[in-house]
Amino acid sequence: MFRASPRLVSACALSAALVGSVIALAAADDQSAPTKPVRPATPRAQPASVRARPVLSGFDPLVHSLVGDHYEVPLDSGTHARLTLDVALQTQVEKILSGYKVPYGALVAIEPQSGRVLAYVSHSFANPQAGDLARDTTPPAASVFKLVTASALIDAGLAPDSEVCYGGGLSRLRAIDLVDDPRRDRACASLTEALGGSINTVFAKLADRHLDAATLHRYADAYGFGRNLEFDVAVPVSPAEVPQERLEFARTAAGFWHMQMSPLHAALIAASIAQGGSMPRATMIDSVYGVDGKSVALPKLEAPRRVVSEATARAVGKMMLRTVTDGTARSAFHDEHGRAYLPGIDVAGKTGTLNAEAPFRTYSWWVGFAPAAHPTIAVAALVVNTPKWRIKSSFLAREALRQYLVEAPARARRAEQALKKQAAQQPAPQLAVPPTAASAPAATPVATPAVVTPAAAAAATPAAAPVTAP
Repeated sequence: MFRASPRLVSACALSAALVGSVIALAAADDQSAPTKPVRPATPRAQPASVRARPVLSGFDPLVHSLVGDHYEVPLDSGTHARLTLDVALQTQVEKILSGYKVPYGALVAIEPQSGRVLAYVSHSFANPQAGDLARDTTPPAASVFKLVTASALIDAGLAPDSEVCYGGGLSRLRAIDLVDDPRRDRACASLTEALGGSINTVFAKLADRHLDAATLHRYADAYGFGRNLEFDVAVPVSPAEVPQERLEFARTAAGFWHMQMSPLHAALIAASIAQGGSMPRATMIDSVYGVDGKSVALPKLEAPRRVVSEATARAVGKMMLRTVTDGTARSAFHDEHGRAYLPGIDVAGKTGTLNAEAPFRTYSWWVGFAPAAHPTIAVAALVVNTPKWRIKSSFLAREALRQYLVEAPARARRAEQALKKQAAQQPAPQLAVPPTAASAPAATPVATPAVVTPAAAAAATPAAAPVTAP
């Protein structure tokens, strides 16, 4: 994994195999560009920025054992923690990343209302010792940052159907792209269409006209960039910089550079929007019990933190539907005939893609939640591919959602039907009813035994058969 930096991307300790690579950052979403413009330096994440906080001694999110129908992990104190992970979901994600030999990948799934972590997977085929990539804050946020910008624009008074015409800027942004020009601006898109299609120029123009650096920084902070995120173990801070210079500010608002985040952070952003603008406190701990089997009391978790208003979260969440229905993730969530892989389930999402060169790497993000109206799961998937592509994050996220929202309920229904069928095939138990006097059978006469004399008994006994030796 890389630490996003202007010209050099230093590999984090979690991804030592990529150390010393010189990169050229390119497309901020699902398109590529050959080179990048020169830009100011972006601060690196510093280990000292990780705040010391109480943790469960000995707890490692990547280490757990299957015990019956759940995962557990031993702690240093001799106690055991039962985890919130969904076994089927966790297993499915691990199977996909391993089966496709993904160079670097991670997925975090959260229950938005409670903050319970449903899946927490970190995988690297390229470097099995890469460490916990789910908490690695070196990946660039790319166009996922458009969710932050969209929230700021909505609060600035723009409607989701606010339209902007544009020309160019699909994979890079220049100063000329910020200026209206009827000769160049041959296409127009609303804010909703720009989010679904991840149209960089529209976001750059709108941010240039309606936002400033202080405002965008405030919204980035609200969504967790540059601040400590509470979890069961320490989490590095997601580096953030909002430039003052006009073009670089517009690029940042559109998702080019300057912002970095971990999959855990991205999942919390999705959960915040799904939960009406409140960010839950993520946890993997369901309960802790001692050697005697008795439950151990745990400190009360922090209350959800307000990020944006409920109205703003609702507006952004509705705009995110466009990504899946007609935007950058449509092909991942529909087959060639247009049939949804999650039939009857509305999915809200946002993609983000950023290319790096020397050596070539593609960071592929998908962040979102479902069902859109009443979310029960928020997902952040990150896949880092080499020139030989394996899978995209949209595919990984789709399969995770399909497992949790389609396959698991179907299995539960089949199991319930099997139990009902088994119960119906068993004969009904016969209840013993004591007879009444009227229905009792007549008594059978008891015959008086005859007196048998020894002589008569001898005459009635047959002679013994002769025994023949074998």
